Amino acid sequence: MTRTLFNLSAILLLAFVTTAANARNILGIDGEESTSVGIYIKDIQHNKVLVDHNSQMALTPASILKCVTTATALTELGPDFRFSTTVSTRGNITGGILKGDLLIDASADPTLESSQFKSNLGFCSAIARKLNKLGISRIDGDIIINESLKDSGPIAQWEIEDVAYPYGAGLFGLNWRDNTFSLFPLTGVTKPYVPDLDVVLQKSTDGNELIRGIYSNRLIVKRTDITNRKMNVSTTMPDPAAVLKAELKETLEDAGIKVSGRKTDASDSESATTILDWKSPDAATVMRSLMVRSDNLFAEGILRALAPHSSRNAAIKKEKDLWNANGINSRYTIINDGSGLTRANRVSPRFMAGILEYMAKGPNADTYVSFFPKAGLEGTVKTFLAKTSLKGQLALKTGSVSSVQCYAGYKLDADGKPTHVIVFMINGFFCERASVRSTVEKMLLDNFR
Repeated sequence: MTRTLFNLSAILLLAFVTTAANARNILGIDGEESTSVGIYIKDIQHNKVLVDHNSQMALTPASILKCVTTATALTELGPDFRFSTTVSTRGNITGGILKGDLLIDASADPTLESSQFKSNLGFCSAIARKLNKLGISRIDGDIIINESLKDSGPIAQWEIEDVAYPYGAGLFGLNWRDNTFSLFPLTGVTKPYVPDLDVVLQKSTDGNELIRGIYSNRLIVKRTDITNRKMNVSTTMPDPAAVLKAELKETLEDAGIKVSGRKTDASDSESATTILDWKSPDAATVMRSLMVRSDNLFAEGILRALAPHSSRNAAIKKEKDLWNANGINSRYTIINDGSGLTRANRVSPRFMAGILEYMAKGPNADTYVSFFPKAGLEGTVKTFLAKTSLKGQLALKTGSVSSVQCYAGYKLDADGKPTHVIVFMINGFFCERASVRSTVEKMLLDNFR
């Protein structure tokens, strides 16, 4: 066992089996090593704190920040909230010709044509059917997509190396197919078609890598093998609206509807007629999906729904104001996004646990707890405690980025009701991540048999 792992294990185990006062005295090693550990575990049925070690320390939460995002959205928006994308015609229809434009007003719905909701696919086909019903065979104008989302795209505080990978897909005013696509680098073929993409394929001697700047159409693909024509990569769209527009135009043409693409004389003030109001799945369904799979794009969409006509900072302020008003102090909390992808976020175990307890005792308790994947059974904790007596008895969200491993959630009783809130936040370790995970598993098994 390495010295770093021994120190980490000692910190975790001592913190769990000693009182908070003794832990603070014994664990002076925290200040001497790189690792910072915060733990807060509370029996919420008997209002008894079992472990309180560094619970006020501001640490990087990674994806357990999604617990805060979903708790806020569930409280503020409710479980039945849905995103809406409207499609309208603007102009006159004469002899089967729309002399004007087809308008799409986007609401930053992150689920539009998402692969995660098979029953909610078919946006382009639905538009084609509506136009056919109206007898339109030609649009003598263009497809115009209105995106009202402020400061859209990847977030400035995210690491640039994340932007080209599917988990780093930014939220736009219009999102399409999870804002990702498949690319065959040797041929340049993309599925779906991505307009104006500039692909640079480079031979690599030290591993595969994707590089794309924020808002950049240039994608650098570094591969150790650049001869395989079937080789493909999954990467992010620089402009999802452009991808939708190209796909919709093709769908309409297949349905016998030509789109000229020319600029019309139609004024923005001219009245439009709505032909389709496309709804997302309900918020509870979206949040369950994002928590189980730890979907960053969905989390950013849910955050921005809190302040749809304002900035990201306005949504975050609304989030903090909610918890401050309910006695959960966010003074030493730094939140930059909804997903936790940025390493610059800081929250404390106590702050996180306070929200978990509030939600477990509130009117949306059953819905909120259902968002968390059950250990050993599903999602990001499918293998966690899978071969132990605690399988299915813990509902936990994980969070991990480089040298960060966090867990937040609940211990459940036989009826699936939360009995304890559990928060582990471990930052700055240099041992194997598997060792951190196994140490947390051991602590939970030793204390929740």
